[in-house]
Amino acid sequence: MKRINKTLFFILVLSGIGLQQCRITRELQRIIEPEPEGLAGLEDVCSRQDTIESLMISKAEAVIIYEDETYEVTATMYVEKDSIIYLSAVNSGFEIIRASVEPDSIKVIDRMNRVVYRTPMYKKYGYQHPFNYRDLQNIISKYFLCREIRHARDDFEKCITFDMDGDYSYKKRIMINRKDFTLKTFEFFHSRTDEYLMGENTEKGLKIYSNFMIGNIEVIANGGSTVYNQKLVVKMDVNPNRYSFIELQ
Repeated sequence: MKRINKTLFFILVLSGIGLQQCRITRELQRIIEPEPEGLAGLEDVCSRQDTIESLMISKAEAVIIYEDETYEVTATMYVEKDSIIYLSAVNSGFEIIRASVEPDSIKVIDRMNRVVYRTPMYKKYGYQHPFNYRDLQNIISKYFLCREIRHARDDFEKCITFDMDGDYSYKKRIMINRKDFTLKTFEFFHSRTDEYLMGENTEKGLKIYSNFMIGNIEVIANGGSTVYNQKLVVKMDVNPNRYSFIELQ
């Protein structure tokens, strides 16, 4: 379980690259005149960009610090709304990880060790994780978060807060800057298991914390370019004679 936990957490961290790109890549049609701020501004952005069904971030540079080890990768991420989150990480010209997250499953291709991991998004027994596919989608881009606007609250000072608690067992909160709508913090917590996934944006980059994955990871991401509504054919097949397969529940 240790290796798959490390790999899955690596996926979650790379998902943060989407949020980092918000500082660099703006909407396809940038409005010259000043845009409204706060909840009214977010509603305006959401109404103008409601045709966005997918996004692809390519050639994003990321430095990942994990257990006193540093990994430098070039990442590509593709998200098709309510369908798939696809990630590819390249180090020194070689792809080391390819992964896909779908609403009901996660698949990870470990190129270095020639292992394919597959696991359901939902556990067969016991309590579920404090997050699901839609939660991951929401923290990748504000365009996907737009559908949760009914849960949004504007403090009229610094933040717009989304509280999306499922029931008394779950706490789900995302906070974004009320001026440029970039991520500030997110928190997913399960009170029955005390499992959590949390993140915050700092001057250096996105930091993610969790107690159900092993250790803490820090990622610093920059650069890259974003394209909207460009279809990508995701290929997750491998030669079964060259890879081993591990199924996890």
